[in-house]
Amino acid sequence: LISIFLLIGFAVPIKPVYAQDFNFKKAFEDYQFSLGVYNDSFSSYEEGKDAYLKNPTLTLKEDARKKTLEMLRVRDELQKVYLTTLRIRTVENNGLSNDEKSALYLKIDPEVEYYIKHKKDYQDGDTLETLFNKSGESESRNKNTTSKIVYENLFYISLGDEVDLRATQENIYKNLTDTINIGVAEGKLDINPFNRWFLDITDVVNKLKDNENLAKTTIQKMHSQQASSPISAYNSSLVPLTNSIKLLSQFNSFLTEVLTSIKNQQQ
Repeated sequence: LISIFLLIGFAVPIKPVYAQDFNFKKAFEDYQFSLGVYNDSFSSYEEGKDAYLKNPTLTLKEDARKKTLEMLRVRDELQKVYLTTLRIRTVENNGLSNDEKSALYLKIDPEVEYYIKHKKDYQDGDTLETLFNKSGESESRNKNTTSKIVYENLFYISLGDEVDLRATQENIYKNLTDTINIGVAEGKLDINPFNRWFLDITDVVNKLKDNENLAKTTIQKMHSQQASSPISAYNSSLVPLTNSIKLLSQFNSFLTEVLTSIKNQQQ
């Protein structure tokens, strides 16, 4: 999923209406449609620009101006749709706390509003030079603000997915330990070797949580003055989560062993 979002160099988006029937699937479909419209518009803009540069007539300049105007409006729209898609993905993420989601909304919602308003700044009568000046405003916003918010949201989406997987396995683990404790109390199960296995499983859970905390600490470096770039901080923050993949697999394998051992003792 993350790789899909990162296909666009100029991070880009839907009206900020979050109806109950508006889910990530619908948001992503809107994003794909908007991306297609933008790609077509950008191709037309490139053709108009190249034609004018080769033959700088007034007629070709006007054609290039109109195509530039359309492309810039579509680009702001795509930004809006893209950001909203990220927001909906965050809304539906079960691994993020309400506080984490709220903090992300406080950052991404103003960005959606910015591109809604900025799109309206492009006027039908703007000269080509004026359009490029206004375009510079959104490009500066994207570089200095939007890109950081985009990568931070992408990180938390990945974090939430990892936390959700861990929490799901922890629930299974709790159910298994409850079964074991009841079985031992009733004399139907032997606490060995479960009492030693519990230590290994707890160690895996603690390592997963440590990786999550390290990842959250790393992503915050994005906002420091020493940060080289948002994508650099983003990539660094993913390293601990990537390291958790093997731990999650190990966690799942341990749970399977516990379940198998319970069944064997009950035979």
